[in-house]
Amino acid sequence: MSYEALARKWRPQTFDEVVEQPQVTQTLKNAISSGRIHHAYLFCGPRGTGKTTTARILAKALNCETGPTITPCNKCAACTGITVGSHLDVLEIDAASNTGVDNIRDLRESARYVPVSARYKIYIVDEVHRLSDAAFDALLKTLEEPPPSVIFIFATTEPNEVPATVRSRTLRLDFRLISQDGLAGALGRIAAAEHIDIEEGALEVLATEAAGSLRDGQSLLDHMAGFTGGHITAETVHEALGLVDTAILFEMTDALAAHDPQAAIGVVAKVSHLGRDLILFLRQMAAHLKRLLFARSLGDQFSDDALNADSRRRYVEVASAWDEGDLLRLLMMFLESADRYKRIAQPRLELELLAMRAAKLDSSVDIRSLIARLEGRTAALPASAPSLAPPRASSAPRAPLAVPSPSRTPSVMPEEPRAMAQHERQAVSTPVAVADPPSPAGAGPLDFGTVRDAICRTRPTLQAILGHAELIKTGPGTVDLIVYKGSPFHEKQLAQRPIRDLIVGEIARAFGEGLRVSIHVKTGDSTGNGGGNTRAAAAPSLSDPRLAGDHNLQEILRRFDGEIVG
Repeated sequence: MSYEALARKWRPQTFDEVVEQPQVTQTLKNAISSGRIHHAYLFCGPRGTGKTTTARILAKALNCETGPTITPCNKCAACTGITVGSHLDVLEIDAASNTGVDNIRDLRESARYVPVSARYKIYIVDEVHRLSDAAFDALLKTLEEPPPSVIFIFATTEPNEVPATVRSRTLRLDFRLISQDGLAGALGRIAAAEHIDIEEGALEVLATEAAGSLRDGQSLLDHMAGFTGGHITAETVHEALGLVDTAILFEMTDALAAHDPQAAIGVVAKVSHLGRDLILFLRQMAAHLKRLLFARSLGDQFSDDALNADSRRRYVEVASAWDEGDLLRLLMMFLESADRYKRIAQPRLELELLAMRAAKLDSSVDIRSLIARLEGRTAALPASAPSLAPPRASSAPRAPLAVPSPSRTPSVMPEEPRAMAQHERQAVSTPVAVADPPSPAGAGPLDFGTVRDAICRTRPTLQAILGHAELIKTGPGTVDLIVYKGSPFHEKQLAQRPIRDLIVGEIARAFGEGLRVSIHVKTGDSTGNGGGNTRAAAAPSLSDPRLAGDHNLQEILRRFDGEIVG
């Protein structure tokens, strides 16, 4: 006798044997008990959750010789015929291979005849969403007003692809993914009945990989029974399926939390040494980080059908030490890498680089808390501390500002931004001396041509950067060097201390020692000629006499590219 696969041998034969679908089985049992049998049902849900199996059980319950009954005997001619698929009045149709309108016309014609031997003629149409539009149209009339003895049972994994005209004529019942505990229990019972020696840990791994599908879990159990030929452990399951143990996933996140690149690369080496698929490892890491993120966000309310209670508690405990922003950034990094690595010839090298970047990733902090910390430091300064900004020229009310507001406030940012943040701090103020000596009266453009020539004689490579620069006096003892047509490369160049010191020194030598010099890089074209004779359109309001001496207001205008109105 040929071997029968576990998925076929252990298919449920009664409503009570269906695993974790009470919302469906109880509805059908109540309908049978009360005689409220609908003429058309639509069974929806993921694969392997029992849609076709429940349709067969319903057909047996209605046509059993002792029925209609909620407990078919599975012994009479009707039940056995439906079980093996030979009953003349219960027809199973695969819509994926019978998509045309002609097939539906044949079905419609056969539905006109009374059942041969059963109470009901039942049509089970699997993957009904694969029917063509013309086929659905041909079925509508029969579906709305079928003969009294005809019942339609449609099964689909894509209910949204079924036309609304069909859905409205059926009673929809939704099947759900089976929990990990439910899958592990069902697989354990099958293994015991089949005399398969399997550890509890191996059952949990199989249940996790089955992802809510009992049929997938049965097929995996069949695979493991053939692979080992004896005792099945979690290690053998990982080896057969090419999976990485959950302990290695936690080992990687521990290395990332400790900012230890060497340990993170060691985990990659371990995975490679075990012969595991690195792309599959990336997907496992993405799923692992997603669970940590949800556990961190939800706390004790965290739930995952693929995890048992002990695993959920472990995720909540580990996630409590993480920041949500860090987990989110790491998750996005691994998701993007998993998609990109499909086209990479050396995935191990790329994975090692990813591990290094992830281990060196700065911590995150909410921008509101960072602002509060900065404000707290400012408030903590002693009252006698010298002010970095020059005194205001007047206490008259300021004109209102037209400042473009960003579309959204970022929720996370690096704790210690690197080159860009350093450049921003340097751009705010680069003092050459503490004193505030006399400077040319009035605010406005200064002649930068001579200074630029002196700078470029010392550092010729700066000619391309400073060729579109303008020097503007913004107040007593303060000047701005604005570089137009800038780029991120220019920002990095000007952020280097030797270059910045050279520029500041030449400006101070030309216009007086002790000037406070701020360097700004702006993208786009300048309307000036770069020689300081014409103001650029990017900073049209900085020469407004109302700004004289108000360094804070000038900085706001520069940062937000604003202008004075009114």
